[in-house]
Amino acid sequence: MRILWICGSRVVGGAEHVTIQLGQLLAKRGHSIEVLCPNRTALDAALAEAGLPAHHGPIGSSLDIRAFFAIRRALRGFSPDLALVTTAPEWVWASLARDRRQRTRMVFIRYMALPLPRAVRWLANRAADAIITNTEAARRSVLIQGVVRPELVHVIHHLVRFAPRAKPPDEEDRARARASLGLPQGGRWVGFFGGLNERKGIGDVIWAVRRASAQVGEIHLLVCGRRGDKNVRPAEDWDRTLGLPGRFHCLGEIPNVQEAMTAVDAVMVATHSSLNEGSSAALHEAMACGTPVIAYATGGIPETIGPGDEAGLLCRPDDPDSLATRLAELFTNPQLAQRLATAGLARVRERHTPEALMDRYETLFSRLAG
Repeated sequence: MRILWICGSRVVGGAEHVTIQLGQLLAKRGHSIEVLCPNRTALDAALAEAGLPAHHGPIGSSLDIRAFFAIRRALRGFSPDLALVTTAPEWVWASLARDRRQRTRMVFIRYMALPLPRAVRWLANRAADAIITNTEAARRSVLIQGVVRPELVHVIHHLVRFAPRAKPPDEEDRARARASLGLPQGGRWVGFFGGLNERKGIGDVIWAVRRASAQVGEIHLLVCGRRGDKNVRPAEDWDRTLGLPGRFHCLGEIPNVQEAMTAVDAVMVATHSSLNEGSSAALHEAMACGTPVIAYATGGIPETIGPGDEAGLLCRPDDPDSLATRLAELFTNPQLAQRLATAGLARVRERHTPEALMDRYETLFSRLAG
């Protein structure tokens, strides 16, 4: 199959990481995949490293009509069997640019549980041959108000970028990982992989770590992900907010997320409910590393963790006090931490194994293109 991925994102977030991995796996199975993306963004380096050819155009904005012409030219020039569209403005422009005289099938992908505007969903219902979501929560957000036909929407869980560990790491494994990252030893460690973005919850995590430290003793906070832009507070400000000298460690974007997730004793996912994520790549990856997770119960996160806190501890959304309480509970109960780590590994193997999920993607894509 010839596949064109249309992505208007200017950053490499969880959705982009997942789709890049999907593209690599499709290429390994003999399919041809190329990417239409905006000019000069962080996505370029990630695509080059993955070996996915990139073409540039004025996309990424819902207000720039040039995106319509860029997508139409790409569809005509590349003549793909499938077009994968992963960003909301491009849902609109791709819907308008579709020419049904061409053979291209349109597949829209949605990884958020935040409902799109009714007009966008109406266009998608007319233009899409399939819509893929990663959780039932995201699926419900697409189907809200009955605008989209239910048979269009398919749930395929997030891919995990690496194979799950055979068993949870022990203290020596975590110490080695900290040493390899140049981090100090000692104390307990919490990982946060949302960068310095407030809506991803860094302020809530800092509050929880500071409060739990007063109960259980020395806790270090490891922050990974984008350092942010001019509208985001710098790391130094967050360090002062934590108010625990020597306990705030910001590594920014790192190539080996497994090492960082192994280095910590718990990973927190504190995305605010205003974002309403379909799920979280950090959540699946932490579980695959055998590291216990604590997360706000928003969007599709409860589905990922499972009923009854099966593979992680859920907290009231947007409530840092709840995060602090759960963190103290985890750090004072080693048996609980071990149970969650083991259950997380089992759940990832059951729901997020790349090869099994790729079979589902390939079956759907082949049926549409065939």
